[in-house]
Amino acid sequence: MVRFLLLLFLALPVVISAHCLPVTGDRILGSDLASANTKFASLPATLQLGYAPDPGTTRIFSAIELQRIARANGIQLVDFSEVCFEIPVHIPADAGFVEAMRRALPAEASLHLVDMARAAIPAGKLEFPLSGLEPPAVGNDGARLWRGFVQYTDTRRVAVWARVVVAITYVTVVTRKAVVADTSIDAASLQLETRTGPLKREATASRIDQVAGRVVRRPLTSGAEVPLSLIDEPPAIRRGDVVRVEVQSGLAVLHFDAVAQSTVRAGEFVELRNPITGKTFRARAESGSKALIVVGKGPAL
Repeated sequence: MVRFLLLLFLALPVVISAHCLPVTGDRILGSDLASANTKFASLPATLQLGYAPDPGTTRIFSAIELQRIARANGIQLVDFSEVCFEIPVHIPADAGFVEAMRRALPAEASLHLVDMARAAIPAGKLEFPLSGLEPPAVGNDGARLWRGFVQYTDTRRVAVWARVVVAITYVTVVTRKAVVADTSIDAASLQLETRTGPLKREATASRIDQVAGRVVRRPLTSGAEVPLSLIDEPPAIRRGDVVRVEVQSGLAVLHFDAVAQSTVRAGEFVELRNPITGKTFRARAESGSKALIVVGKGPAL
């Protein structure tokens, strides 16, 4: 029942009560109480007297509480009247939500506000992070839920939401044919397209040179966009490759061939097998070639 009454209160066009004083921080301070009653003007301005109330509720200092505060701070005791504090709230305007969402979107994105939370909120910074933008619901005309918040003190925030249609026109790299993971991609198998669609959380390649000659970590179907997060440098050594090994031990240098037992990129360690002795060992792949260097006293080869 209490929760229902609170929600009902927040749904109304509430302003600060005539008998309550506004507080905007996390705590009620000496300066707040001095504003309510000049008898407390000698209180240190930053003296913490209690937590600020939640939006839609009040914090009342009774006459007994005020007498205790006065006694503890050397203030002459008088007949105090109770003092009420609350956090001012207001019904948000469409323009405020749109402005906050625009700050998070690329300049070229289109935005249509379908619906929004109408509950009263405190004054503060309104934020709609892109991480709160959910995928479009099926059969919902492209509308999607966007969760945001109002940061109204240093440590407190109130959740808000909106339903929006967001679209963007962008240039993206797409595949002409299916692409196999960890296989170097030829520029001829890629093309640029201009597409219009919902804003994506994952950035995609917008230039051929971002993809050509590189590999992707998972297969892509024909016509797929290429997420930047999937692009990687091609392996320097693949399992089964015959690798030229250079062993350095002081001034001594030894060269021989070994067979790779794993697939690695430059700078990573690879398992190798000496085809003569049958023994395996680890060494670091060199950049730009299939040769390896083992520095110092290495394992038996």
